[in-house]
Amino acid sequence: MKRFFEIIGILTLMVGSFIYTEKVGTTAKMSDELLIEIKSKKDGYKENAIEPIIKENTIIPGINGKEVDVDQSYQAMSKIGYFDDKLLVYKPLTVENSLDKNKDKYVISGNNTKMSVALVFKTENNDDITKIVNLLNQKKAKASFFIDSKYLEKHHNQIIKLIQNGHTIGNLSNNENYEDSDFVWMKTIITNIGPQIYNYCYTEKPNKKILKICQIQDSITIMPKIIVKNNPYLTIKKKLLPGSIILIEVNNKLNNEIELILNYIAAKGYTMESLESLLKE
Repeated sequence: MKRFFEIIGILTLMVGSFIYTEKVGTTAKMSDELLIEIKSKKDGYKENAIEPIIKENTIIPGINGKEVDVDQSYQAMSKIGYFDDKLLVYKPLTVENSLDKNKDKYVISGNNTKMSVALVFKTENNDDITKIVNLLNQKKAKASFFIDSKYLEKHHNQIIKLIQNGHTIGNLSNNENYEDSDFVWMKTIITNIGPQIYNYCYTEKPNKKILKICQIQDSITIMPKIIVKNNPYLTIKKKLLPGSIILIEVNNKLNNEIELILNYIAAKGYTMESLESLLKE
């Protein structure tokens, strides 16, 4: 019995010692000058989430924010012993109304806090986009191409390469008829090539039938504010704004002006992104 109480006493001392050491360590950490500095500066690095702009059946996606993870940042900086903002570790602040929750709305623009635009080329049947793609690659710009089922059948190797190179492919189904079985067939192919996440539908004006079909198929419906059919350079020069989604029909006029358009947009300080990138929260 005596031996039993001796063992209990030793265990009690060990547990007490562990708790004491833990408390001392926590107290030391809380009074650490580095930790205090991180806490005092963390708000200066915080970026609040920007909620989307939703009006009736349209949406302009928001942007996630971030805030400093104090404990993780402390662990990273404690290895060097001083504050270095390059070693700050962040945790996300996500928007409440994400795009995933609003596929029953038309996306009309990217967020205007981004100095970025999305050029969307409407490409059908035998349209030749070779010059457009070559110029985009030369300028390290990304774009989006809405194609129909006939174009996909004829140019599937080109489409695979475009997606793999970071461009976005939109789905026009068969002659923009989203009730056609080609819509689902195209969606399966486009989203399985990777790394494109979403399937994109297109309409120039509100169309409840298209919106409903695309929502059921877990797709995003684009309804751009800027639609260019003639005089592409002058139209874009006049209407260009941060976050713009610019739908441009592929034709001879565009081929003659595409380099001028890309140079103008770049000179204005805009980044040309794919839809996938522009709408990413």
